[in-house]
Amino acid sequence: MNLSPELWSEGLEYAAYRAQVSRNQETFDEVYDSPAFTAGDLAFLRQLPQLKILCLGEDWCADVYQTLPTWARVVDELSGWSFRVFPRDQHLELMERFLWRGYAQRIPVYAFYDQRNVLQLWWSGRSRVAQAELDGYLDGRKFADLNEGEKNGARRVLNDGYRREFRRANFEEILMLLGSFFHAGR
Repeated sequence: MNLSPELWSEGLEYAAYRAQVSRNQETFDEVYDSPAFTAGDLAFLRQLPQLKILCLGEDWCADVYQTLPTWARVVDELSGWSFRVFPRDQHLELMERFLWRGYAQRIPVYAFYDQRNVLQLWWSGRSRVAQAELDGYLDGRKFADLNEGEKNGARRVLNDGYRREFRRANFEEILMLLGSFFHAGR
């Protein structure tokens, strides 16, 4: 799945994306100001080839607003890396390339491309630890089947977990994938 320069140019740089965000602005700013990475993480990422990060997301999704600004900050810190955000609902054809389990439009998607625009790897959704906590709350039910109060409870579980540990857990999962793919140690 190569990335055409024309498609890449349709993506929004973080500042342009943030300017059009209409929901969860405070959390976007909180995460951007206090990203989930360390100096050691940046040193590790500097060992990798310079990458382009394509993100599919929407500002209503906790998994997006709790993690996307961290990747924007990473790219601010790494020379030669670039980052573009594609609002999923405006880019459904692009989303088709990254269906989770072959059918679900799970966001965020973080797709990592090399400088030749060749896809190296991608990750979507939430970390195992975040998924396990949400699954415990859902207790076998589907989110879509919950009443509004239960949906708000599920959102609280995610948002509280992200503030506690999920931001870092998501970032760590992606770093592990990158390290494995590029055979780079941390």
